[in-house]
Amino acid sequence: MLRSTLHAVRGLAPELRTLFITTLLFRSGTMAFPFLSAYLVAQNDYSAGQVGSIVGAYGVGALAADIAAGPVLRFVSARTVMISGLVGNAALVLVLPLAESAALLTVGTLVWGFFYEAFTPAAYAETVRYSRESDRKVAFSCNRLAINVGMGLGPALGGLVFAWRPAGLFLINACVVLATAVFLTLRTSKGAVAAGEKQVRGRMVAPTLKGETRFWTIFLLALPIHLAYALPPTFLSAYVIHERGLDSFWAGIIFFVNAGSIVLFEVPLNTAMRNVSHYASLLVGYLLAGAGFALMGLSGSGPALVGATLLWTAAEMIVFPALLHYVSEVSDPSVTGRNMGLYSAGVNVGLIAVPQLSLMLTAGGHAATPWYVVGAAVGIALVLIVTVRRSSHLWLTEPEPEPAPVS
Repeated sequence: MLRSTLHAVRGLAPELRTLFITTLLFRSGTMAFPFLSAYLVAQNDYSAGQVGSIVGAYGVGALAADIAAGPVLRFVSARTVMISGLVGNAALVLVLPLAESAALLTVGTLVWGFFYEAFTPAAYAETVRYSRESDRKVAFSCNRLAINVGMGLGPALGGLVFAWRPAGLFLINACVVLATAVFLTLRTSKGAVAAGEKQVRGRMVAPTLKGETRFWTIFLLALPIHLAYALPPTFLSAYVIHERGLDSFWAGIIFFVNAGSIVLFEVPLNTAMRNVSHYASLLVGYLLAGAGFALMGLSGSGPALVGATLLWTAAEMIVFPALLHYVSEVSDPSVTGRNMGLYSAGVNVGLIAVPQLSLMLTAGGHAATPWYVVGAAVGIALVLIVTVRRSSHLWLTEPEPEPAPVS
């Protein structure tokens, strides 16, 4: 499987390989944020409410970056946005421990989140620019692989550094991200610069009505997926340990199964599904996701929860590359930056909303309710996809394959 993944990466454009290495380094260097709450609590200078506000400001800043991506990418190349985001990220991480008040920390964390997230929609736009349509699903899978591996390594390394010297976490994080910016700058070839100079001038509205309505249709239909996949990182460990009464190692096994499956199988799976239509990919992905999350609520044992996890993990490997691919297909080149930024905003909406939503749904003692709710929401979205596909204003109808010549 790893050999298939490496073969797929080698088959892509050099600019994309540079982008994936950059993403891997950047995400691996993201060590400080996962331990921000623990660091602030250890200072004994902030109340629980202040810590929550400081950490929450990061998500607000990230959401602002996604919304701003469209206007920014109208005038600035995606490569410049990525380098600027990396440098700004490194600077904020370096100075944040020097802030001596909750207000300064809140503002600093908000700006930190903005610079961190600025990288994502720009990277998506670069992926679209340098990938052939036939390779785009695989390209997005490789991008997700770089993100997932990096986000696995970063916290693991960060845990070691935090145990040694908590403040050192910020310094090392800043150095790695700054080194990533230097790497991307040095690897920006003359050809890539020329391509950036010739890029289509961005627009804030799609040039056709169908382009606009098709994007907003898939944006809304993707929101249930974003909400559903925000549930495991924010709710799963508490659910397994406190609500199901299982040993904590079961939560670790579930996270390991999810991450390991993605690393081993996502790129080969999407390579095999290269020619499967957007519609069929989304149907399969939404069906597996809805079933997997519903089964999380029904499962009461560790092995059953792992089995349910395999379902929604398989869906994750299919549906996210398919969604990104479809968004790129319905996006005119003039609104690709805007649409990728708004798509990323949907992801952050899920991460911001789901912790509060899960608390509300479990307030009456119904621990499994959040899983049922997101499973039902994904199921409803699945039915809506089948329905809207009949309208050319709401769905991009893919051309039928040409019949084979008759001999």
